[in-house]
Amino acid sequence: MIATIPASTEAFAGRIRTLPNGLTLIVQQIPTAAAVTCDIWVRTGARTEPLQLSGVSHFLEHMIFKGTEKVGPGVFDSEIESRGGVTNAATSQDYTHYFITVANEHYEASLPYLAELVNAAAIPPAEYERERLVVLEEIRRSNDSPDRRAFEILTRTMYPEHPYSRPVLGTAESLLAMTADQMRTYHRERYRPANTTVVIVGGVPEEQMLAAAEALFAPLGEGPTGEVPTVPHPAAPTPGVSTHTLARLEQPRLMLAWLGAAIEQIEDAIALDVLATVLSEGRTSRLVRSLREEKGWARSVNAYFMPQKHPGLFIVSAQADAEWLEPIEAEVRAQVRALVDEPVPDGEFNRALRILRNDFIFSTEAPAQLASLYGYYSTVAKLELALAYPELLQRVQPADLQRVARRYLEPDRAVVLRLVPETP
Repeated sequence: MIATIPASTEAFAGRIRTLPNGLTLIVQQIPTAAAVTCDIWVRTGARTEPLQLSGVSHFLEHMIFKGTEKVGPGVFDSEIESRGGVTNAATSQDYTHYFITVANEHYEASLPYLAELVNAAAIPPAEYERERLVVLEEIRRSNDSPDRRAFEILTRTMYPEHPYSRPVLGTAESLLAMTADQMRTYHRERYRPANTTVVIVGGVPEEQMLAAAEALFAPLGEGPTGEVPTVPHPAAPTPGVSTHTLARLEQPRLMLAWLGAAIEQIEDAIALDVLATVLSEGRTSRLVRSLREEKGWARSVNAYFMPQKHPGLFIVSAQADAEWLEPIEAEVRAQVRALVDEPVPDGEFNRALRILRNDFIFSTEAPAQLASLYGYYSTVAKLELALAYPELLQRVQPADLQRVARRYLEPDRAVVLRLVPETP
């Protein structure tokens, strides 16, 4: 796909249409595809929730599948699964999305069910109470997971005054206080056509995609007035080292984090991806070779960048015995310092570009993958960034990596968490 994804919407292989009610349609035919994916993206998530409704976006995602006045609970799943299709949904800080994938011949019969559920959720009182118990159990399991607890500690530390510090699931307290009427109001205000992008990719002809989608989505009213709230970008966190004891943690961990670029700063975001690849992708990467292969201090080490609507996190994480956490931290700081002070040599640089280029190819092979790519960028940034990614990756130079490392990854600005198991 890397040779065919265009660098601008004017050259886009598919079609983009904005309906009079503000809803955006993106369609693309893949003639060789036997299936089609329809993915509905809504520009709302935990980041823009009122504090008193923390977790409402995720809870609503559950309730969407509980039916409408026309489609009762369980009917949607039955209709899609009886046609051999699959369906799922996800909620994040920046978006919520719902998708189905079905064989081409079932596209027109399946799409109305997804459109009905997302746009006309009834949120029945009895189902609301039952599903609240399900989400409360999900929160309980999350609180019992050391991985989730570690990430929540990190986000609270990195975003002390920003909604990214809140868990997408919300809290038991916020869910218990939330009412079905509040959720219905949230649905009416946020699930408006102007906040929605519908992406359809697969083997169905584009005219057929558009005709079916317009028939379902064009009649939707614009909905209540009011936009998704504007949230200021986060302030820089305070650097420092803190130690936390976690129940059920089997092995000590070390996490170093920096505030990185926002997704719309796509050149910097790509450079951060390249830097993370240089640090930890494969046995010959800098941190894996040093900390695991040569010194034997760490059982695992990983560096990655998490792009989001607002500045995301660049994280280096390692698992090791407690005695090695401090020397590992020093080594990570030294390796990051080297990225700040010196250009990455050509061999490492070209290897990292090849890895990321291949990752992009492998992640855009199926209709569902392309629909997710187009929907994500259209919702949190703009479609042009997704289309331009391969070209922008090829433009990256070692000097860009050094510039971005200097801007975001100064070792002295790191926030460091040392996570240790409870003492028996």
